[in-house]
Amino acid sequence: MAAPVLAAAPERSFAFDQPAQPLATALLSVSARTGAVIAAPSALTAGRRAPGLSGSMSLNQALRALLASSDLDFSISSSGVVTLKRRTQAITTAPSSPVRPSALQSEEPTLVTPISVLARPLAEPATEQARDAPAQVDVLLEEQLRGAGALGLGDALRQMPGVAAGPEAGEARQIAVRGVGGRFTRVRVNGMETLATFGASNAVGGTNRGRAFDYNIFAADLFKQVRLQKTASADIDEGSLGATIDMRTRSPLELPRRHAVFIVEAGYQTLSREARPRVSAVLSRSDAAGRLGVLVSAAYSGRSVVEAGASAGQWETGVAVAPGFGSAAAPLDLAAVNAALHARIPRLELMEIDQERVGLTGSLEWRPDDATRIALDTIYAELRSSRRENLLESFTFRTPGACAAPPDPRCGINAVAVTAADIALFGGRKPVLIAGRFDNVDVRSEARRDELNTIFRQTTLAATHRFREGLEGRLLAGFSRSDFSNPVQQTLYLEQFDVDGFAYDFSDKRRPALDFGNAALTTPGAWTISEFRSDPNWVDNSYRSLALDLENRSGPVDWRVGLLAKTYRNVGSARMRSDGGIGNINAELPAGLRALSLADYVRLVGQGVDFGVVGAPSQWLAIDTRAALAAACATGRCPGFELGPGPVAGLNYDVTERSDAAFLQLALPRSSSRRFWGEAGVRMIRTKVDAAGLDVDADAVARWTRAANDYWSTLPSLNLAWSLSPDIVMRLGAARVMVRPDLISLRPGVSVSTTGAKSVSSGNPDLRPTRADAFDLSIDWRPRQGVQVSAAVYRKTIATTVQGTSTRPAPFSANPFGLPDSVALEACGAAPDCSPGLPIWQFSRPINSGPGRLTGAEVSFRAPLGESWSLQGAAAYTRTVVRLLDQSGAWVDMQDALGAPRVAASIGLAYQRRGLEARAALSHRSRYLATIPAPNGGDVDGVDPLTTLDVAARLTLSPRLTLTAEAANLTDAYQRQFSDRTLIPTYRHHTGREFRLGLRWAM
Repeated sequence: MAAPVLAAAPERSFAFDQPAQPLATALLSVSARTGAVIAAPSALTAGRRAPGLSGSMSLNQALRALLASSDLDFSISSSGVVTLKRRTQAITTAPSSPVRPSALQSEEPTLVTPISVLARPLAEPATEQARDAPAQVDVLLEEQLRGAGALGLGDALRQMPGVAAGPEAGEARQIAVRGVGGRFTRVRVNGMETLATFGASNAVGGTNRGRAFDYNIFAADLFKQVRLQKTASADIDEGSLGATIDMRTRSPLELPRRHAVFIVEAGYQTLSREARPRVSAVLSRSDAAGRLGVLVSAAYSGRSVVEAGASAGQWETGVAVAPGFGSAAAPLDLAAVNAALHARIPRLELMEIDQERVGLTGSLEWRPDDATRIALDTIYAELRSSRRENLLESFTFRTPGACAAPPDPRCGINAVAVTAADIALFGGRKPVLIAGRFDNVDVRSEARRDELNTIFRQTTLAATHRFREGLEGRLLAGFSRSDFSNPVQQTLYLEQFDVDGFAYDFSDKRRPALDFGNAALTTPGAWTISEFRSDPNWVDNSYRSLALDLENRSGPVDWRVGLLAKTYRNVGSARMRSDGGIGNINAELPAGLRALSLADYVRLVGQGVDFGVVGAPSQWLAIDTRAALAAACATGRCPGFELGPGPVAGLNYDVTERSDAAFLQLALPRSSSRRFWGEAGVRMIRTKVDAAGLDVDADAVARWTRAANDYWSTLPSLNLAWSLSPDIVMRLGAARVMVRPDLISLRPGVSVSTTGAKSVSSGNPDLRPTRADAFDLSIDWRPRQGVQVSAAVYRKTIATTVQGTSTRPAPFSANPFGLPDSVALEACGAAPDCSPGLPIWQFSRPINSGPGRLTGAEVSFRAPLGESWSLQGAAAYTRTVVRLLDQSGAWVDMQDALGAPRVAASIGLAYQRRGLEARAALSHRSRYLATIPAPNGGDVDGVDPLTTLDVAARLTLSPRLTLTAEAANLTDAYQRQFSDRTLIPTYRHHTGREFRLGLRWAM
C-alpha cells in the first residue's frame, strides 16, 4: 500500500556489508537493507552467484553491482516494485525508497517466487545487525569508522556506547568499557585473539607490558567493521570483564568485482605548527564468477605533535624523603613543613613527537563451490615515534640523605631552606605544601631522547565448509606478533646548584605557577652535566591459535561445539648502564662526556610554547642528547657506556601461557514466528603457565629462575532476547567471566631498583585470574524510522582480582624477601641519595585481592531532527567497589578501582542533505583512579575529567570524488591528573588542535 508513496521519494543511499553469495540470497539481503519489493523468478536466479557489496550506495547502484557480470537487468515500476528480467526485456524507471521485509531468509530458496515485503523503513544497518543478536552488541561499519574524524582506530571507538578513551600524544591509545580499564577487555582481529602494545610517556604509563590493547598502532582505514560484545557467550574467547572487541579487515568477495578507493589528506597541529600527510588505498578484484578474489589495502599517516605543560612529579612528605627539609623561616614550623606533602619534582614539560603510522592488509579468498570458503588474511601495522622530552625541573625535593660537612652540592632536600609555605588541608585530612618558596635548590635541564617502534604482524587461515544443509564446520589457524622496541632511551641532565628563590604554586589546578629563582637558564657556563642514563627496552607479544568448531542449524535447536588451542608468549627485555652487576652508575659520567665543551652542544628550547603556567620562562638551555653522545662515544661501546640487565632485573622475563578450551552452545535463532530467541552454553579451559625471570639473590647477583602453574576454569553463559512488540526487544545476559593476570606479574624472582624511587619488587607465578559473575539486562526500542533508544543495567560480582601492592617507605632491612643490606649497597652503586639505612625503600608484589562489585547503567539514543538533522548520544555510569590492600597493610574498600571512569558519555549532532554530511561530537569521561596504591605520598594516583569536541564534514563533488574536512580537540582540552583521593593537582598538559583536509576517490 505504501509503495506508490515511497516511489515518489528522493533516492537514498544505504550502507552495505554483505558477502559474495547465491544471487537469490543476495537479492533478499538487498531487499532487507533497502526495503524494496523485489520480484525474482527462480528461472533467472537459479545457479547464479552475486559478488559482495560493501560501502554506501543507492538501490540502483546496489542492483547494478549485483548484476554487472550477468545477462540480467532490472526494471522499477512506478509503484516501486523491482522486477528482474533479461537485458533485452529491461526498462528502468525511477528508483524507490526503502521498505522493510517482514521476514528474512538466510539460504538460497529452491524455488524463488516474487519476494513479498511490507512497506516499513529500516533502521541504520549497524544497529540492525545488533538487533538480531541475543547478546548485547554494538557495531561500527566501515563508513562509520571512516567518517568519525578519527586520528587512529582508538578515536573511532569512542563513538560506541559505554566506551571511554585515554589519550597519548593527542590521540586515543587505550579504551575502557563500562567501568573497567583496557586490561579487562579482550581484542580479536579477524577472529583471532591478539595484542598490540606501544610505549608512552611516564605520565600515562610508559611501556605497555600488560594485556591492554594499544589501538593507536592501527589506522581506522584498515578495517571494515568493529564489533563490541558486552555480554559473554560460550563461543567467544574468555578473558573479558568489560567487552570483547572483534575487528575485521576487508574481504574481496564482499566487494564489487572491481573496487578501488583512494584517500589523500593533510593534517596540521596547532602547537607544532607543522602539516603532515595521510594517505590510504583499497584495491580489490575478483573473477566473473565470484569464486576467487584478491584484495590489498594500505594506509600511511604522519603526525608532528608538541605536548606542553607542568607537573608536580607526585607528592611526598619530607619525613618520607628522610631526613626532610633542613630549615624553615619563621614563623614556619619545620616539623609541620616536613609532615606535609610537597611536590617531588616540580617542573615544566615539553615533548616534541614525530610519528609515522603504516598499515597494510591483504586477503586472498577462494570459494571453490557454494559450500566452501577459504580465506588467507594478513595484516601488517607499524607505529614509529621519535620523541624528545625537554624538562626544566628540580630533583632536590625527592633526594634523601643528611648533608655532610662540607655539604655535597647534590645532597638534596636536607640542604633546602623553606622561606615561604602555604600548607592547605586537603579533604580535611591531608596537609599539603601546595605552594612555597625555597633556597638552596638544584635546578635541572633534562633532555631525553626516545626512538620507539612497534611492528604488528598477523596471518590467519580461515576455512568454512557446509557438509549438508544446516551443518557447517569451521577452521581458524593463525599467528600474530607485536614486537615493541625502544632501542634508544637516552637522558642527559644539566644542573645548576644552590639556586635561591625557587618557587611553585599548584593551588590553582587550572593554571599552576613555577619560578626558577636566580637560575641562569640561558647561560651555558652556569650548567654542568650531572648524570647520564641509557634505558633501552623491548616487549614481544606473540599468539598462536588453532580453532575448530562445528555448527548445526537444521534441527529444532541449533547447536555448536568447538575446540581452541592457544599459546600466548610475552618476553620482556631491558638494559641500563651497568658495572656488570646490579649497581646504579648513572651518576658516574664517562670520560667522553666529561671532556665535552658544553657550549657546543646546548640549544635553546621552549620558545613560543604555551605551557599554561604562570611565570614560565620564555626559553632555557638543554643539551642536544644525540649530538653530545655521538661526540662522546661514536660507537656506543666506550668505557662507561656498557649496558646490562642487572639494575633492571624485573623487566627481563619470558612467560608462556598455554590455554586449551572446549565449548558447547545451544541456541534458538531469531525467526519471524518466534518472540523468544537466545543461546546458552559452557566453556571449559585449562591454562598452563611457564614463567622465567631474573632473580636477585642474597649475593647481589641476578640469575634466571623458573616457575610453573596451571588451573582449570568453567564458564557458563546465557543470552536471551524477547520481542515484547515489533518495536521493542529485551535482552538478558548472565555469565561467569575471567581475566588472566598480565604475564609480567607472573614472573618469578626479586629485583632491586635504585633509579628514582628506591624499591624491591617481585612477581607472583601463583596469581589466580580475576573472576566475576556478570548480569546484564537491556531494552531496545525503535518506534519509527531513524529513532532508536537503548537502555541497559549491569552488575558484576567480583570474586577476586589482581592488585599490585606497595608499602610505605622503610629501611631496606624491612624487606619481606630476606635480602641482606649488602644487596642494597651493591644496587645503590654510585647513586648519592641511596643507603640501606635510610627509610626510603618500598616493597611491592602483585597479589589476589577482592571481593568487589560493579554496578552500572547505560543509555543510548538516535533521533532525527527534521529532514536533514539528527542527534545521537550515549552515556554510561558505573560504580565499582573492590577490597584492596593499602600501603599500611590494611584492607580497604576502594571505589572506582578498575582503571576506568564512572561516566563515559558522548553526543553527536549530524547534518545530511544530498551531497553534504557534517557531524560534531562531544565526548566526556569523568575522573578515574589509575594507580592503587600510589607509590608516593597519596593513597592513589588518578586522572581528572576530560571533555573533547571533534567535527567532521564530507562534501560530494561527483559520484566518485568526495572532499573531507576534520578537526580534533577543538577546545584544546587539557589533560590533568591528581594524587590522593583528596584530589591534589599534579599534572596538566595539552597538545593543541588538529585539522585535516582531504579528498576521497572511489570506483
